[in-house]
Amino acid sequence: MVSNNRRLALASLFGAVIFVTLGFLPAPTADFLIAVEAFFLCLSFLVVGRGGATYVGIVAGLLISVTKFSFFPLDLVFATLFGLAIDATGLALRAKVGNVTSTARLVVAATISTTVVGFLAYYVSVVLTGLLPNDAVMDSTIIVFGIFSGAVGGYAAARVWNGYLRVRVQ
Repeated sequence: MVSNNRRLALASLFGAVIFVTLGFLPAPTADFLIAVEAFFLCLSFLVVGRGGATYVGIVAGLLISVTKFSFFPLDLVFATLFGLAIDATGLALRAKVGNVTSTARLVVAATISTTVVGFLAYYVSVVLTGLLPNDAVMDSTIIVFGIFSGAVGGYAAARVWNGYLRVRVQ
């Protein structure tokens, strides 16, 4: 059995890994690596439980905001919203029941979350604020790739949980 302190430490580590992976990359490039963020958010939902992905999103958003200050508070808001969406859809779809995770349900939860948050982030950063240039081909590529990446991140997290971590964490 893993203590709550260890779960929070692990969730903090997940947030730091997201930061190291995405924090130093420019905006369009970082969007292509959203599978990494989806993976760690889904994994934190499974390891920490209710609120785990939200906590990791807050940690990652705060750390990323330090390096990309021109996008503050957008990075913090959308990282937190992404974690909140993973938690909410994972709970609503019952992606984890007891000790077992449904791979299909976690993939759907991650895909829905990535789609909704990705579209909102795109709309705010390109359409409303104009922080990023409006390029239809690049924008549609990022959105489609983001949706696919969310599914990949959810699938990988479910496989890691069911194959390796379930017996060690619970």
